[in-house]
Amino acid sequence: MLRRIARRLLHRVRPEPAAAPRPAAAPAEPPPPAEELDAARLARLDAGAQEVFERVDTGEPVSLLDVRGPEEHAARRIPGSLHIPLDELERRWTEVRELDEVICYSDTGERSRRAATLLREKGVFQATSLEGGLAAWAELGGPLEGEG
Repeated sequence: MLRRIARRLLHRVRPEPAAAPRPAAAPAEPPPPAEELDAARLARLDAGAQEVFERVDTGEPVSLLDVRGPEEHAARRIPGSLHIPLDELERRWTEVRELDEVICYSDTGERSRRAATLLREKGVFQATSLEGGLAAWAELGGPLEGEG
């Protein structure tokens, strides 16, 4: 507090030299149009395992789609998930076109990225891939069911 008072007194006795004029700042870029923001949001193909886990845990209306083979699905899966193997998705994609949001998953996320890309190409723009796949889900302690 004493320093602040001393500075004020000094400024009254000895004013600071005028600062050199600053160059005019470049005009700020306008925010991108809403269409670009939507495109950027839609471009995000991966959904983090933690984010998906929290959304499912809180009851958000998301549909999980297992794109692994029948044996893999029978052995271990996320409860309540739909099942369409990746090699059948091209002809069965209409089964998920009316869903609000589809999160595809596979063991490690490789096949689910291909599935989400395919669904987006078909017009299911809210399709994403569970980043890290079932392995990341299990590591977080997400619920699993199955024979294995």
